[in-house]
Amino acid sequence: MAPNPFTYGNPISNPARFFGRQREIEQVFSRLGNLEFESSSVVGERRMGKTSLLNYIADPSVRQKYGFDRPGDVFLYVDLQLVDRATTPARLWQRLLRQLGRACQDEAVRTALQALREPDDIDNFALADLFDTIDDRELRVVLLLDEFENITENESFDEHFFYGLRSLAIHHNLALVTSSRRELIDLCHSEAIRSSPFFNIFAHIPLPLLTEQEARALIADSLAGTPVRFDEAEIVGILDLAGCHPLFLQAAGYFLFEAHERGLPPDERPAMVERELCREAAPHLSELWESSSDQERILLTTLALLERQGKAGRHGFSLDQLRTLYGRSDQMLTHLDRRGLLVSEGEDYALASGVFGEWIVDEITNSLEPNQEYAAWLESNRNLMERLPSQIKGQITSEIGTVLPQVSAKYRELIIDWASDPRNLIAVAGLLRGVLG
Repeated sequence: MAPNPFTYGNPISNPARFFGRQREIEQVFSRLGNLEFESSSVVGERRMGKTSLLNYIADPSVRQKYGFDRPGDVFLYVDLQLVDRATTPARLWQRLLRQLGRACQDEAVRTALQALREPDDIDNFALADLFDTIDDRELRVVLLLDEFENITENESFDEHFFYGLRSLAIHHNLALVTSSRRELIDLCHSEAIRSSPFFNIFAHIPLPLLTEQEARALIADSLAGTPVRFDEAEIVGILDLAGCHPLFLQAAGYFLFEAHERGLPPDERPAMVERELCREAAPHLSELWESSSDQERILLTTLALLERQGKAGRHGFSLDQLRTLYGRSDQMLTHLDRRGLLVSEGEDYALASGVFGEWIVDEITNSLEPNQEYAAWLESNRNLMERLPSQIKGQITSEIGTVLPQVSAKYRELIIDWASDPRNLIAVAGLLRGVLG
């Protein structure tokens, strides 16, 4: 059997296997290449490819293409998942300086680094002196800081740490390229840090889904060195299931390749790929769902139910359709689009992957978890119903009372909140009854 060319566990480390993201890469290198040697913040959901992007930027062959191959150009990738509540700024700097010492060949800088690493405490003046030496030797240092929220959310790192890091970045040959799941300013553990000028030094670079062209290139190039070929129907099937999410796309490709290698008949391959992809994607989908607000969950549920109902247009559902079902659709669409949880074409919207819609419907109707009987749930949530205006309460009971027992107890309040807008109640009830009834 030929080795499977698709991988979905670890980040991509070989630049030859990195696909897409050209615009984002050019933004990072453009800011590094300007006179001010500026910093960037790469933002994307977990498993969207942030680590792979930083690995790609750090690769010598890639840096050479963008003019960062001088002996004095030092790129350091740092995995901040190692940072825990016990980590102090001094401990982090000791780690960074050790890595810098291994990567830097300049003797004057290495001598200064050795002297600085010895004290238990490292203050900002000592760091400024070190970077004076780096400037004098015409070195340029780029710190690629992965999972930077482990710093901004850590109470051991106060505003003085961020003021000091900002000063080093704006006055010396130091640039930062961070990755995080949200914008840095939204991931701070205190208002003092949130209001500091540290975040002003970054360009915000969102990491979106791949384009369909990039997704197709990933599939074609991955198969190029193997005897296996996917036909057009199989590629369309992968794109329907996985969308252009890099993790799901790699996983779907992996399972379809396995199906080919095992000699499964063509008519059995799609079911096998869907089954295995749903299993592998479930923990990640659960994480995306848990990190969503109630308002985002309502719109995600709206899209999932519409897709289950099977009445999508060519490119999904129009903004008018979604407004009819949820009055806050406009605002939530912006949030979800930024997170890469949906795709849009013009004013039509759909979930980013077919597996997500199926997962959401299964989640809100999950009967495997302890599911309180509806009558008992209604009794124990009497206050919830009593808070609703009497007219709405009566309508909810008559319109979706037969559907709520089919909804998992943990999501009944969410469904009631969704249906309690009188402008949308009838449309919401029709959708719920049509899919769940």
